[in-house]
Amino acid sequence: MARSKGPGVDDLVEQMGVFYKTLGAPRAAGQMLGYLMACDPPEQSAREISGSTGLSPASVSSSARLLGQMGALEERHRVGDRKTYYRLRSNFWIETAKSKLQVFDQLAELGRSIKAAGGLTRTDGINEMIAFSEFWQDLLPEYAERWERRRDALREEA
Repeated sequence: MARSKGPGVDDLVEQMGVFYKTLGAPRAAGQMLGYLMACDPPEQSAREISGSTGLSPASVSSSARLLGQMGALEERHRVGDRKTYYRLRSNFWIETAKSKLQVFDQLAELGRSIKAAGGLTRTDGINEMIAFSEFWQDLLPEYAERWERRRDALREEA
């Protein structure tokens, strides 16, 4: 089967690598993610990813492990084929946002427990943290629903 990166994929791979590095994540993981965002076909073996990105097999393996732990990848297997194929999960972005925003639930609970323990003479900073956390907790379901509608519309256009 012919493999095509398409124009611009090399730039995407490089820019996602740099972006991930600025986040403190391995550059190779960003490069692999960037590649999987635009490669054709969307499912690629480790060897195909390595050959198309220039990443070493070890970098692809460790990146796949990290991206899998992050929930970014789906692993696929084909009958009669021992290779693992990787594909970007379609709900990765919203699931990542949801998991990151869950920290606000933890912050609000932490603030409430600290206030309940008493002994503080000033609580305005804690009150603001709780209110800010609750604000994002309230908005997340609405924004997730709005995203799903937009994503569905984008799929219909494609």
